[in-house]
Amino acid sequence: MTKKKAQGGLWSSLGLAFGNYFRTLVSELKELWLHLKDPAKRKDGWKKVSGFILTFYRRFSSESILKESASLTYITILGFIPFLMFILIIAPELPFLNLKDKFYNLVMNNFIPSSAKAVNTVFEDLLDRPAGFNIFTFVTMVITSYSLFRVIRDTFDRILNTGFRYSQDILSQLIKFLGTIILGLFIMILLFSSSSLPLISKLLKLEMLQWLTYVIPFLLQFAGIVFLYALMPSGRVKRHALFRGAFWTTVIWVLAKSLFDFYIYRLTNFQAVYGVLATLPIFLMWIYVNWVIILGGIVLVSVINHSDQEEAHERQPKHLVKVTLEMYSDTKQNNRLEKFLGKEVLMELADVLDEEMK
Repeated sequence: MTKKKAQGGLWSSLGLAFGNYFRTLVSELKELWLHLKDPAKRKDGWKKVSGFILTFYRRFSSESILKESASLTYITILGFIPFLMFILIIAPELPFLNLKDKFYNLVMNNFIPSSAKAVNTVFEDLLDRPAGFNIFTFVTMVITSYSLFRVIRDTFDRILNTGFRYSQDILSQLIKFLGTIILGLFIMILLFSSSSLPLISKLLKLEMLQWLTYVIPFLLQFAGIVFLYALMPSGRVKRHALFRGAFWTTVIWVLAKSLFDFYIYRLTNFQAVYGVLATLPIFLMWIYVNWVIILGGIVLVSVINHSDQEEAHERQPKHLVKVTLEMYSDTKQNNRLEKFLGKEVLMELADVLDEEMK
């Protein structure tokens, strides 16, 4: 009875989370459509967009995204293969799912550009000849995968600038890491199993639904970026900022994939310079471009999140003063705030906001 209640609670929580995300996505699309219909809002929107792009560029430069992407490219090369092996080890061997082949096809068809398809031999060997499983191999893969997870999460936290973040012990961080991996694997199994159902396969073969074959890869990439941005950071990100940032990141990622192939095939010749090793620099460049886009997307999410907070403060300065004074009047919050703000600074902030309110 307890197990059934726990399972029901898990499914209801997942359903509620996906329902909230879907409603947020619909409301964002509706708001965008209303802004595009109204000429006055459209004109004012262009001014806001230009200011937003300037703010984004400044944050992108100040966060040294290009430098951070180069560092993460090197770390990814060291940690990606053990991370992939760790996923394949914990992945269930279910014949009707054929998960490993579907995982391989998903990565190759959606996340690797055609100019770097030569790396498929590496993934094929990895899937056909998995490493011998023993406790030493397992511990090595867990440590390497967790190190990659930790570096990415710390980078996201720094860019998002999540305030009042409590430090977690190593056990809590490891539990979150394993939970993220298992939940991600669970979602992938659902996607793979649903896409392989005969009914869905027959529907996708209809001429009137052929356009879905172009939309589904975009939705898969969008879902992957939303999943990455939602679960990787330590702090919570507002849903509308998450969806806006993930959507534009996916659009840029799809365009970058096509432009990357055009550059490799038409504007350069790696084969003449590197010979049989031409695949390696192409693959490294693609990993670097991916990290630039992903970290740029996190900057975008952060800018959207902070701009919404500034607008809320401008609309409700009285509410901000009230919340600030209430936080300072509480003894526990007072002890926490004194680590970040002195009494004089906090009182000066309250006086300034009170003057603006008059």
